[in-house]
Amino acid sequence: MHIVFITLFPAQMEAMATRSIFGRAVESGQIKLTFKDLRDYCESPKERVDDKPFGGTQGMLLRCEVIERAILSVDQYDKYRILYTCPKGKILSQEVASSLSQETGLIILSGYYEGIDERLFSLFEIERVSMGDVVVSSGDVPALAIAEATMRLLPGVVGNNESVADDSIVSGILEAPQYTQPRAYKGHTVPEVLTSGHHEKIRQWRREKGLELTLKWRPDLLAQTQLSSEDKKILTKLLETEGGENHE
Repeated sequence: MHIVFITLFPAQMEAMATRSIFGRAVESGQIKLTFKDLRDYCESPKERVDDKPFGGTQGMLLRCEVIERAILSVDQYDKYRILYTCPKGKILSQEVASSLSQETGLIILSGYYEGIDERLFSLFEIERVSMGDVVVSSGDVPALAIAEATMRLLPGVVGNNESVADDSIVSGILEAPQYTQPRAYKGHTVPEVLTSGHHEKIRQWRREKGLELTLKWRPDLLAQTQLSSEDKKILTKLLETEGGENHE
């Protein structure tokens, strides 16, 4: 997969995007990342990447002709899925990331200031993608989040496809609490079942705790998850307890 970032801060984004397992994936050729500086597509030193919007509203907008040149500079750009980080867009989800991971190329345009000239959406088929109902200073962090959520789904990038499938949100159930050494710390000990060596009891404990946390923190996920009869019994028991009665 080839991912092209169009940004005002290419060096900073590259430093973040090529770390850890993704850096190794780039080195091995599994992923190609390109960082385009929007300023490079101004036709003269006097041309700006942004300007004041018509109508007297405050803030600045990125100019459409500069962004157009940056997109057109991508070889066979029309075969890429073009994304724009924008609060008006669909929320980034695992389903969205899964869909993006099927593409051979993505162009991700970072939003800044008050956004981009609306005419770009007539010139190109651009999808708006949002990180949620939050305000951030630029679209660079959302752009990296979109890319990372997508890249880790590509075969061989993370290394263990089963581990990716078992991640929270992907499985529909949040992960159970996890512990490492030391077994006891400041009066708090690791749950005995995890050190028992009894694999079936450990599995049951993890599932129960995962369901408990999902019911507490993300009950919306339960409506989208295929639950086994065992899961339903666990949830019924949790709802009957004093702590579970607060969950509707």
